[in-house]
Amino acid sequence: MQVLEFILGKSKFVLVALVILLIAQSILGRPKSYYYPVYALMGLYIILLMLNYFELLSMGPTLARGLVGVAIFLLSSSVFLFFAFPVEKLPIPSGEFKMGTRIYELEDKKRLENYTEDKNDKRRLKYQVWYPAQSTQNYKKEKWIDDGTVLTRQLAKTMHMPAFVLDHTAQIDSNSYLNAPVNNSLDKYPLVVISHGWKGFREIHTDYAEELASNGYIVVSIDHTYGSQAVKFNDGKVAYLNKKALPRIAKATEYARISNLLVVTYGEDVASVLDDLERVNRTDTILKGKIDLDKIGTLGHSTGGAGAVYIALKDNRIKALMGLDAWLKPIASEIKGGLIIPSLFLRSEQWSKGPNNISLYHLLNLSDHASLVELSKTNHVDFSMSYMYSPITKYIGFTGKLGGRVSSEIQRKLILSFFDHNLKNNSQSNEDYLLDILNKEDNLSMVDRW
Repeated sequence: MQVLEFILGKSKFVLVALVILLIAQSILGRPKSYYYPVYALMGLYIILLMLNYFELLSMGPTLARGLVGVAIFLLSSSVFLFFAFPVEKLPIPSGEFKMGTRIYELEDKKRLENYTEDKNDKRRLKYQVWYPAQSTQNYKKEKWIDDGTVLTRQLAKTMHMPAFVLDHTAQIDSNSYLNAPVNNSLDKYPLVVISHGWKGFREIHTDYAEELASNGYIVVSIDHTYGSQAVKFNDGKVAYLNKKALPRIAKATEYARISNLLVVTYGEDVASVLDDLERVNRTDTILKGKIDLDKIGTLGHSTGGAGAVYIALKDNRIKALMGLDAWLKPIASEIKGGLIIPSLFLRSEQWSKGPNNISLYHLLNLSDHASLVELSKTNHVDFSMSYMYSPITKYIGFTGKLGGRVSSEIQRKLILSFFDHNLKNNSQSNEDYLLDILNKEDNLSMVDRW
C-alpha cells in the first residue's frame, strides 16, 4: 500500500515518465502495437488518480499489491515487445539491378476449388512478380507484406500469439518499387517460380525473389490460396488458411489422401500461373515480351517443394528445379520415374532424419543430374524469412542455431549459383559450380549426387 501511495503522490513525474517512454519508442520507429501496454498503464494510472482525488480509493494491501503487479507487468510487456520484436530490414540483394514488382490475380476456370463449400467455385490465385527495373525514381517502395495486418494478424492467430504482436512487420519496406519500368538492357530474362510451404505466404520468400531479380531474373511467388495464411483479393474477399486442407488428426489413409491433394493442388497452381504468364508476356504494359518462357525454373519449400516436383515431372516447360526440405511423402506413390532436368535439393539438419527421406531418396535414385546438399545447424523453418519476426527464435529452438540471416545468406548464394548455372548456361561444369560454393561455406555439405 505504501508503494502505491508513493506512486500516486508522484503523479506528475510518473505521467511525464510514461510520455517520455512513448516518445522514445516513436523516435526509434517502433510500431503502435508496442505502445498498447503503456496505453493501458496510463489509463490505469489516470483512473487511480481520479479515484484518489475524489477520495473513492479504498483498498486493502492485497488489492494494492495486485495493482502494482499489473503495472509492472504492463511496463515489462512494453519493454519486452521493444526488444523481442524489433522492426527489421530486408537483406540487401547482391545484384546490380534495381528491382520492380507487380501483383497479379487470376481465376483458372478449368479448375474447381477443392477448399470451399461451393462446389462451383473456380481456383483463384494471387501472385507477385519481381523483375530488374530500369529506374525507380518517383516510384514507391512496396511494403514487404502487401496485405498488411490482414495477413500479420492471421499469422499471429496461427502461432497462438496476441493479434497485434506481428503488426510491426506490416510496416517494413521491401527493396522493390511498385510498377517501376522493366530494365531494357536485356531482351528477355529467365523466369523462376517460387512456391511457399503449408501455412506460408508469397512474401515469406521475398529475400530469394529480390536476390534473383537483382541478378537478372524475373521471379514469381505464388500465394497458394487456402494453404497460405491469408490472401486478400482485389474485390475485397479474403481467403484465410483452411486448416481442413491438412488436419493434424486424421486416419493414416485419410491423411495420405488429403496431403496428396494439397501437394497436387500446389503443383497445379504453378501450372496455372505459368499459363497466365504467357498472357502477361503477350499483353502486359510493363513485362510484355520480357519473360523468357524457354528458361523456367522452380523453387519450392516443403509442400511447395513437393508441388514443384509434382509439376516438373509432368510439365516440360520447367527446365530446372530446386527443393528446400521438399515434403515428398504425400506424392511417393506418384513418383514412377525420376526428374530428367537439373535438380538440387537442399535439406535442413532437422530433416536429415525421418520418413520423408525415404521418398526423397526414391526420387533421387530415379533421377539424372540431381544433387542433395545439407545446411547444418538449421531447422525446417529456416527456409523462410522467419528471422524477420524476432531475434529470439533461435534461442527458443524455433529456428536453428546457425541464425536466420546467416542461413538466408548461404541459401541465396546457393540458389543464385544453381539457377545461373542451369538457366543462364554459365561456363562452369555441373560439378564445379557446386564445389565452388561448398568450399566457401563450412555449413554446407554434399550428401550425394545422381
